Amino acid sequence: MREEPITEVTLRKYEPPGDNFKANIRRFLLSLGMIRPGDKNSPVEAILHSILTFGQPVSVRELAQQTRISESGVRYHVLRLKTMRLIEGHGKYRIAEGDLSIAYKMFRRYALEDVLDRISEYAEHISKPITNRD
Repeated sequence: MREEPITEVTLRKYEPPGDNFKANIRRFLLSLGMIRPGDKNSPVEAILHSILTFGQPVSVRELAQQTRISESGVRYHVLRLKTMRLIEGHGKYRIAEGDLSIAYKMFRRYALEDVLDRISEYAEHISKPITNRD
């Protein structure tokens, strides 16, 4: 059995959202474990902010120019956001489903439920009577 996770999810709970758009983006990403507490000026924050405010699908090159992050760095974080089902696109990217709250519901439904279901499988398997436990 591999020790490497197929998917990894870290969740945190913060205070309710306030009026500061950038702070809300930061807490959203912190809550999803995409950035760690104490991280300053995270590239994924800048990239998500740009995608949210650009108003139309945006390319890696445009994101790199707008955020002053290398194109390879932008591609890396775009892939992370796509893996979380928060953005979508090929070549040009936008918020998935056109709405971050809907995109989050998709993440919750497919990615998070899948992880929770697997944990449940382990709990059920461990709970079964087994004659040879190591």
